[in-house]
Amino acid sequence: MSEKRIHIVGDLHEVAIQKFTSAGYDVSHSLNYDEKKLLSLASDAAVIIMTDMAFDKNWFDALPNLKLIARRGVGYDNIPVESATKHGVWVTNTPGANAIAVAELAVTLILTVLRKVNQATNSVQKGEALTYPASLMGHNLSGKIIGLIGYGQIAQNLEKILHGFGAHVLVYRRTKRETLYGQFVSYDTLLAQSDIISLHIPATPETSGILNHEAFSKMKTNAILINTARAALVDEEALVEAINTGKIAGAGLDTTSYETIKTASPLLNHDQIVITPHIGANTVESEYLTAEKVVASVLDFFNNQKPIYRLN
Repeated sequence: MSEKRIHIVGDLHEVAIQKFTSAGYDVSHSLNYDEKKLLSLASDAAVIIMTDMAFDKNWFDALPNLKLIARRGVGYDNIPVESATKHGVWVTNTPGANAIAVAELAVTLILTVLRKVNQATNSVQKGEALTYPASLMGHNLSGKIIGLIGYGQIAQNLEKILHGFGAHVLVYRRTKRETLYGQFVSYDTLLAQSDIISLHIPATPETSGILNHEAFSKMKTNAILINTARAALVDEEALVEAINTGKIAGAGLDTTSYETIKTASPLLNHDQIVITPHIGANTVESEYLTAEKVVASVLDFFNNQKPIYRLN
């Protein structure tokens, strides 16, 4: 029956599936980015659990029994929350579940760029000199000024880690709030003073391309950009130009404008750009916590309660 149907798009930790099935709910699956199969299998589902696939607002007409879209993740720019609200559909996410994992990857990217780890690895594989090559001279993280754009749970976890490294933290967000170790500054001040800038804001029409030619021109020439948030925040063409012309020193990116980056992209094979394939939340621990939060919202819904992690 539709009131007990759950459809999962992509992967979800087995702990969640076990809890759903043991509670008597009928669970089906489709692959991420397979629209045809999703609409076919979820046609009578009350709940759809989404991963990275964008939920098209035109799907509501094809899913008449839908009452909850549970986003398996934090960002929800791929879910039309306003349209869902108009159709009487709850939308939830999993805040904080991947905060530690993403913060740790941000530090990994920072250190990889600062210490030229990619170039060093390539040098070893090529059989080049192994002892203190001048071309691989890096920088300490200790003492650096790190600018955090956004101050949600990921940024707060990152701030704690950076404090342990002896770095100084600047924070910019639209609404000022108390920080753990950092200092609130204006956006332009953060751009001008930071050795490293790390992005931790959602992608919205207002934030799209916020790191552009103008922003890069205000940054230090030794500055590094770290993006573990959303690709839309960065003008990639402007980023490559800024690095190639010496306006900034490099970048570490866990997200790009292509889920599978094109081989012709200037972001690839660039000594000063480190790219990982959107693995920020990809740890066993964060997957488990994410599943637990998905389950909490879904079970709230089925128990006729407002979902705990609701967005509307």
